[in-house]
Amino acid sequence: MSAMALLSIVGAVLQTASVDVAMMIVGRLLAGIGCGSLLSVVPVYLAEASQPDSRGFLVGLHGMMIAIGFGVANWVGYGGSYASSHAQWRIPLAMQIPIPILMMVGCIYIPFSPRWRRFTFLQNITILFLVLTIDAVIQQDRIEEAEKVLHKLHGIENESLASQELIQIRQQLGFERSQGSASWSFALKKMFSKQYLRRTATATFIVAMGQLSGSQVIQNFQSIFYETVGFTGKTSLLISGIYGMMGIIGQIIYLTVVADRWPRVRTLWIGSVLLSVMIAVCMALSAQYGSKDSQNENGARGAIAMIFLYSALYAVFFNAMVWVVPSELFPFFLRSKGLAFAVFTKSVIAIALSQITPIAIKNVSWRYYSLYIATNLTAGLIYFFFLPETSGKSLEEIAELFGDTLATEQIGSINVEEKMKAMEEQDGEHAHVEATKKA
Repeated sequence: MSAMALLSIVGAVLQTASVDVAMMIVGRLLAGIGCGSLLSVVPVYLAEASQPDSRGFLVGLHGMMIAIGFGVANWVGYGGSYASSHAQWRIPLAMQIPIPILMMVGCIYIPFSPRWRRFTFLQNITILFLVLTIDAVIQQDRIEEAEKVLHKLHGIENESLASQELIQIRQQLGFERSQGSASWSFALKKMFSKQYLRRTATATFIVAMGQLSGSQVIQNFQSIFYETVGFTGKTSLLISGIYGMMGIIGQIIYLTVVADRWPRVRTLWIGSVLLSVMIAVCMALSAQYGSKDSQNENGARGAIAMIFLYSALYAVFFNAMVWVVPSELFPFFLRSKGLAFAVFTKSVIAIALSQITPIAIKNVSWRYYSLYIATNLTAGLIYFFFLPETSGKSLEEIAELFGDTLATEQIGSINVEEKMKAMEEQDGEHAHVEATKKA
């Protein structure tokens, strides 16, 4: 995470100091790689380091930071409109720098995941192509370090739970390790095999719906929408700033009301229906009053109000969930690669929509948003009928929902003393066999 934060800083500095288009493109590329990698690494770390009953909240903080980022970006854009000369774009670009610096400092103090991944220099290079390879602390037989991390995360009052989870992780990772290599080529083959295809498709679909729900299109092209209902210039930028605050409010509601209280499936399908309703009402108001020549300002304001409600509802039901659920679905040896693949697919869709949307809005105006009514309703049906409920389960137990062999007992039924003794004896026998082979 610290390496990708550094890459983001370098990219932001190059953008801010750009003297030509080539320098700007290189800066954008580096910052995009850094941010894109963090989008897949951070929720995986949070999912692996959290307890089952608080995972929705902790991974949801990832969504909260995204919402705050969009909100700040909108207000920076509004403030930048009052600047002159190069400061109008250099200052907003420079605002990217402080947060990754804070992240680099924070990474010094946070513990490794008990299912930690180690990246070599060459493997860090392959992150450019979203290739993440993994080794575990436990797979490296660094049991004491993993145990310390778990006890630190669970706290003194949950010492027994930490020991039980350590046993469960060791047993399940041992089983998954026996299934084959952790290389990227092996992971791709596994992700699209009959055994894991459903998980790959589900995780990719949920992350991709971050784009196909219409949220990013509205965020990135809202100024065009405001223009279609008669608001331009600095007024449009001011409305964008207020729009950004709605996402933060919605995310606060998620963290305090929805996270780890509502089932994942219910949250997603209800959210899909509500987003469809908001877009449909917005379309109707835009069709009736969405013209610069319209004399009914209240109708135009009503359309904008629906966009605001859409932003808040997206934050409540999706902004966190598109990261919470996919980070839970894959087994350990596919987790970071699976989520990286999902983020890659999301990015491809984002690029496609960024090219299509301006043309579509220019030619068909408000009718374009009917696409997102269809995608949200379709997604709601898929969530309701096909998505298994993962709330409150350990990552190892979630694998069992998809038909994997759970090579351990449920956490509550684990006898810590007996299991630890048996595993120590097994480790001793394994070490003896390895020593004999070397001799």
